[in-house]
Amino acid sequence: MVVALLVGACTASPSPGGSSSTATIAAGSPWLGTFTSVGLPPPVNALTGLDCVTASACWAVGSTIGSAGSAVGAAVIATTDGGGTWVRQSVPATVGYLSGIACSDTRQCTAVGQAGTGTDGVIIATTDGGSTWTQLPAPSGTSDITAVTCGTDRRCMAIASGTAGTTALVSTSPTSPWATTGTLPAAISGATDLSCPDDRHCWVTAHTMADVGHVAGVVVVTSNGGTTWATLPTPPGVGYLNGVSCLHGPTDGSGALPFTSTSTTSSLTAATPVATTVPTPATTTTPAVAGVRCVVVGTTATAVNGVRTGHGVILLTSNGGATWANQSVTATAAALMDVSCTAIGTCVTVGSSVALSAQAGVTLFTGPATSPWKQEAVVGSPQPLTGVSCVSLSRCVAVGESISEHLTGG
Repeated sequence: MVVALLVGACTASPSPGGSSSTATIAAGSPWLGTFTSVGLPPPVNALTGLDCVTASACWAVGSTIGSAGSAVGAAVIATTDGGGTWVRQSVPATVGYLSGIACSDTRQCTAVGQAGTGTDGVIIATTDGGSTWTQLPAPSGTSDITAVTCGTDRRCMAIASGTAGTTALVSTSPTSPWATTGTLPAAISGATDLSCPDDRHCWVTAHTMADVGHVAGVVVVTSNGGTTWATLPTPPGVGYLNGVSCLHGPTDGSGALPFTSTSTTSSLTAATPVATTVPTPATTTTPAVAGVRCVVVGTTATAVNGVRTGHGVILLTSNGGATWANQSVTATAAALMDVSCTAIGTCVTVGSSVALSAQAGVTLFTGPATSPWKQEAVVGSPQPLTGVSCVSLSRCVAVGESISEHLTGG
């Protein structure tokens, strides 16, 4: 199967009457637009990572497909017109696949994944917008690198797995050496996404093994640039967590986030919507950033290698993870894979639909305060959507499988 890309751009400008005749997003949401298909350069296969730094410039990463339908190498594709056209860029032949990409500007980008050997983590970087990609040495013992983020100051953090467990890697620029800065709690595995609103505070979605065949989703946090990490309490019934987007917000009334280097548990038992507070730790606490707003997305599915068996999950926090609120999600969503927020309360999440749904691609946009996440846009993809990146209320791009589309608004 040829797996492709979905891209989109949308506008917050309402048409007369509150919505246009062609809008795919209901009135009351800040997002408006319609989807249009575009083509992709072959032989792009699965696309798993995406980053847009302007309304025009985006990069997506994943793998290519061979004649027998198997992945044969890494793929990087780029657009300079907001997703209207895409060009495949050359990467070192030693790269097996790429799982994430982050760009500081239109020239400086870093992508991470695994080497073709399947045993070593890989990092590649560009300083010319992708005309050339150079492989950089990963710290010794790294077997895979699954998530990366870079700030406008060009400092990057990545999450890796290897002989030391799940670790945080840091570089001061795309071409600077990478070093292990800290280790995540021992039970953490399967890190999927990383969000850092500044250089010191970062949130990671991952999971722990509940038993041999099941997982439980977790969120971990650092307030010192990745040196130490703590596991945050999350509501019960959460399976795989796949995406996180955090922004600084007002600090009044939200308090500070206490945490230690050990896990804490929650007594949360209420049904959706829900929230809980971190129990007071017995040891000395370290305050995180008051007012940090995070959105975490995933699924209730807990079975290892389960296929579209769960229900979409959206968790919100206004205090960096001290408490979480579970949001109502459309019944058609089986799993939400990524989320991107341009401002507090203005987010887009993408994922897959339930197995019985005719449309496997699901896109949810924030709506009015009275019904958040109720404004669903069903796209024409018969396969899941895996990533989304928004740079403003009027420009978003998402990646997925089997179809290419861009969303434009009037």
